[in-house]
Amino acid sequence: MGAYAVIFDMDGVIVDSEPIYRMWNQELFQHLNISVPEEIRSQLIGGSARRKWTLIKEHCNLRQTVEDLIHFQHGFFQSKKFYFKDILFPGVRTLTEDLKREGTSIALASSSDRGRINRVITDCQLEQIFDVVVSGEEFEDSKPHPDIFLHTARVLEKEPEQCIVIEDSYNGLLAATRAGMKKIGVKHKTIPMDLTLADLTVTSLQEINLEILEKMI
Repeated sequence: MGAYAVIFDMDGVIVDSEPIYRMWNQELFQHLNISVPEEIRSQLIGGSARRKWTLIKEHCNLRQTVEDLIHFQHGFFQSKKFYFKDILFPGVRTLTEDLKREGTSIALASSSDRGRINRVITDCQLEQIFDVVVSGEEFEDSKPHPDIFLHTARVLEKEPEQCIVIEDSYNGLLAATRAGMKKIGVKHKTIPMDLTLADLTVTSLQEINLEILEKMI
């Protein structure tokens, strides 16, 4: 294996799903008859469903339990007929295939639930790409807590300082910072994100190559 590992976030990095989720979330909020202000919504990006509904439940004084709200969201999202291959970001295959050719370890570490991660991987035909796939639902605290990244590094048999995380959200970059890892922030073309914690900021994975990654380490 190579001297370093690359850990990819999924939503906003592998697939351009954030606008889709914003639309679906708006439908969810309408079903629940609640209004979620933008300052709350901005805190949700990159975090887990549990963190999301804990914040919304507290802000909106919802009577449902967090577990009930997560279950409601899961069923709602699963009912949507949608193919993630249609929103696969340019540059994903080229970058990951280059990394694999060089023998570099590659992981996917997403706050999304395992079912949604599997849908993305299957839809986009990425089954043979990642050495490790980790879901935030497997941890008591997902991003912005560092546990998901520290666990991923252990499975890859790398030290945190040997890992480069590619993220699109403040929560993800904060988790990687707390884990002691290098960070690349990917700007979204329509959704403003705070990427100030990133060591390098790009507008597309097409701007990243092996030379850039090796220099970061």
